[in-house]
Amino acid sequence: MVVVEIVDVAVVGAGAAGLTAARSLSAHGLRVVVLEAGSKVGGRVLADKSLAPWPLELGPEFLHGEHHNALLRLVADGIEGKPEASLVELEWPNYYFFGKEGVLMLAEEADEQPDVALMHESFEKLGEISPATFSAPEAEEEPTLLQYFASCGLSSRVLDLADAIFANDYGADMSDVGLHEVMHEQRHWTYGEKYLDAMESLGRGLDVRTAWRVQRIDASPTGWGADGAAVELSAADGRVVRARACVVTVPLSVLQRGEPEFRPPLPPPQAGAIRKLKMGSALKVIVRLRRRFWPADFYDAVCSDSFLPEVWLSPAAELMRPDAAPPYTIVGFVAGARAERVGRLPHADIARRMLAQLDGMFGSSDDPHPASSSCDGFLVKDWAAHPHVHGAYSHPTRGAHGARPALGEAAHGCVFLAGEACHAGVNPCIHGAMETGEQAAARCWSSLQPQSRSRL
Repeated sequence: MVVVEIVDVAVVGAGAAGLTAARSLSAHGLRVVVLEAGSKVGGRVLADKSLAPWPLELGPEFLHGEHHNALLRLVADGIEGKPEASLVELEWPNYYFFGKEGVLMLAEEADEQPDVALMHESFEKLGEISPATFSAPEAEEEPTLLQYFASCGLSSRVLDLADAIFANDYGADMSDVGLHEVMHEQRHWTYGEKYLDAMESLGRGLDVRTAWRVQRIDASPTGWGADGAAVELSAADGRVVRARACVVTVPLSVLQRGEPEFRPPLPPPQAGAIRKLKMGSALKVIVRLRRRFWPADFYDAVCSDSFLPEVWLSPAAELMRPDAAPPYTIVGFVAGARAERVGRLPHADIARRMLAQLDGMFGSSDDPHPASSSCDGFLVKDWAAHPHVHGAYSHPTRGAHGARPALGEAAHGCVFLAGEACHAGVNPCIHGAMETGEQAAARCWSSLQPQSRSRL
């Protein structure tokens, strides 16, 4: 016997976008249920509590941008007027490590070098250049970020650094980063450049059903019957939820796998955008250490020509305190195709190679292997292998400029997509996902008004 539950709006996915959409719609007095395939809320926000006395973030770890930031508002104001956490402001990057040279240098000192300064100047110019300058009739002919930097005359030394700074942050190799979406992001990034260490769940007080994997979504704008539902969501075990509308916030990589199945299929604008956009991989390795061996002002380093393009203390603000007691934890981060290659290695080998990199960065003649000799634990998180996610976040994609806004348009009058891949400003951060959740909720609410329904 099939048990059918009736709600106003069903939200698929309990990540930042889904929880934000659900909270916004619930504030209108609607009955909202959130259906989450996994066992917890938060989506790609995931903490480990086994390696250290504090939670270690395996997914998003920094709040990027101090202006117009939805997550910052949540942290500062709280769900019920109570601040969710304190904030610590950090400049990024903190240090550079030039792997071929074996040189660790403060970023502010390295930025004064002519070739490094040219790299930054070239990237900043992308927000001012007209896209027509690099127009290409076919996607495969659109310039990549690598081609652009090479055309600016960057040396191979600095191209390696640019790959570690920009491409690794985007979640892809520079040869796979489309220039048009990078330019679009540069022109529309209004959040500021500071990193703020904070993370908190949005799920408090919402009706969230975990282990509820939506297998199929049937949409019928004319309705299913007397209950007024326009969409039916089905699980593999026979559970069914009917709703007047639904907001779908599953990751881009899941949509590309055909999950959930949409009947009828999504219209060409949405389906085409899903095919065009790309989602990168990411991998974190965290090592636990018994003693300090890094500079007192260190919290992060971008590393060129190295196994891992970036390493940082976690939690940075706590471990930078001179009285912080052991253990200490350092995170290594790699994204894009390189993350896929690293992910094929045994986890113990990944940790060993990270420790060797740290030895090269911080070792001395008196203490050549400080990291390797003081490590007593590690863990590896490969997001490409994570169920219900299968990747990290979308990245600027060749031939996809202008595709993201189409994802936010209503499908069949009752289905709305949200998530970082839908962000028109190419913002893959948590607050970008939250913005798309707010926008989808607003469109959904508008569609449920009597004057809107009469036009469907």
